[in-house]
Amino acid sequence: MSDTGTDAMPAAARPRNVSLPLDWFRAQTLSMQFLAGSGVLILFTTLIAGYLISEITSGSAVHNKAGAAAVLVQSMTEPIVQALATQNMLPAEAIEQLDELLADPSFRQRFPHLEVWRPEGTVAYSLSKELINREFPPPPGLRQALLGEVAVYRADLTAPEHTTRNFRIPYLEIYSPLREHASGRIIAVAEIHEAVLAEEAARLRWMSWAAVALVSAFLMAGLFGIVQRGSRTIELQKRHLMQRAEEAETTSAELLELRDRARRASLELADLNEKFIRSIGADLHDGPSQLLGFAILQIEQVRTVRTAARRRIALAALKDALDGALSEIRIIAKALVLPEIEHLGAEAIIARAIKLHEARTDTKVAFEPGGTDLDLPPAIKTCLYRFVQEGLNNAYRHAGGHDQRVQCRIDERIMEVSVHDSGRPIGAGSGIGKNTGMGIYGLRQRIESLGGRLSFERQPGRGARLKMIFELGEGTWLGQTGVTHHR
Repeated sequence: MSDTGTDAMPAAARPRNVSLPLDWFRAQTLSMQFLAGSGVLILFTTLIAGYLISEITSGSAVHNKAGAAAVLVQSMTEPIVQALATQNMLPAEAIEQLDELLADPSFRQRFPHLEVWRPEGTVAYSLSKELINREFPPPPGLRQALLGEVAVYRADLTAPEHTTRNFRIPYLEIYSPLREHASGRIIAVAEIHEAVLAEEAARLRWMSWAAVALVSAFLMAGLFGIVQRGSRTIELQKRHLMQRAEEAETTSAELLELRDRARRASLELADLNEKFIRSIGADLHDGPSQLLGFAILQIEQVRTVRTAARRRIALAALKDALDGALSEIRIIAKALVLPEIEHLGAEAIIARAIKLHEARTDTKVAFEPGGTDLDLPPAIKTCLYRFVQEGLNNAYRHAGGHDQRVQCRIDERIMEVSVHDSGRPIGAGSGIGKNTGMGIYGLRQRIESLGGRLSFERQPGRGARLKMIFELGEGTWLGQTGVTHHR
C-alpha cells in the first residue's frame, strides 16, 4: 500500500514553497523589511487601539448624554407617575397628561418611544397603547435601574415587548429610575428609545477609528522615513564595499600577474645578462685580444730585425695593432657606460640620448616633448635612456636614420615615449653593421621587470614605431622612490 500523505511530497518542493515568503523578505532592502514587518504590527496595534479608544470614547459620550436625557425625562414624568406609589395602575388623568407631554413633535423625533415600567415587569404606560398593563420578562436595564442607576442598552429586537410591535431599528434604550417624592423610594422605571444618541455613538466610533488610523499613518510614515534614510545609506555603503571588493579582487589578480611577469622577466633578464656577458667576452676575445696578440708578435719581430727600414715597418704594424685594439676597447666601453644622467629630468635624458646618437651617426632626430618634465627614479632613468638609445639605433640600423622622431607624453599618471622612423629610402645603403645595445628582447625584459609595457609596430611603407608606457601610479617602484617635478 503506497503512502499518499505529506511524506509522499517531494522533499525539495516543500521547503521551497514554504520558504518563498521568507526568501522574499530577506531579499528586500532594510526599509522594505521594516515596512512589511512594522506594517503588520502597527495594523494589529491600530485595530486593538482603535477598538478600545472608540468603545471608551463612544461609551463615555453615550453615558453622558444618556444621563442628561434620563434627567430630562425623569423631571417631566416623575411628578405625573406619583400615583404608582399607592396603585398598580396609572389613572386615566395621568395617562392623558403623559400623552399631552409627549405630543410635542420635537420630543417625539428624539424619543420615538417611551414606556413606564412597574418593578415587577408590568408596563404602566407606553406610547404603544397595546402594551399598557401587560407584563413582560424584566429587561436587564429595568433590573439595573431598580438599583438606582441610569442604564443604557442597545435594544434587543428579540425581546417580547419589541416583537409585539415588530421593531426593526436597534435604538438605544435608556432606563431611568422614577422615585416617590416623600420617601425617595423607586416606584417605577422610565424607558426611552434614543435615536439621535445611536447616530452620535456611531459617529464617535468612526471619528475615533479615523484619529487612530491617522496617527498610526503619521507614525508609520515618520519611522519609515528614518529607516529608509538609514537603509539608503547602508545600501550605498554596501554597493561601495562590493565595488571595493571587486576592485580589490581585480587588483589582486593584476598584482599576481605582475609578480609572475616580474619573476619571469627577472629570470629572462638574468639569462640575458649571462648571454650579454658572454657576448662581451667574445667581442673582447675576437677584437682587442687578437690585436694585442698580434702586437706581441710584432714586439718579437722588432727585437730580431736587423735593418732600420724593416724595424720601422714592424713598429708601424705594432702601432696599428695597438690603435685597433684601443679603438675596439673604446667602442665596447662606450656601449656599456651611461653618460651622467643622475641629476637630469625625463626630457633632458631623452635630449642627451638624442644628442649622442646624432654625434655618433651624423644624423638628425626630431624631438617632440609634451606634458610635465618629471624627476624619475634612477632605475626608470636608466630604462628611459636605454629605450631611446636602442630605439634610435634600431631606426638607424634598419631605416638608415631616415626621418627619426622621438615623441613623449609625461604627466602625473603616465609616461609614454615612442621612437619613429619612415623606413629605408630607396637606394639607401646599409647602416652600421654592429648592434651596440641589448636589443629589443632585452629591452622588453628590462621594462616589464619595472612594471612597464613595450610594443613594436612595423607598417609597410610607413616605417616602424617602438613605444614604451609606464603607468606612474601603478609601478612597483613607486612606493620606494617618489616621482617629483623636475626644476
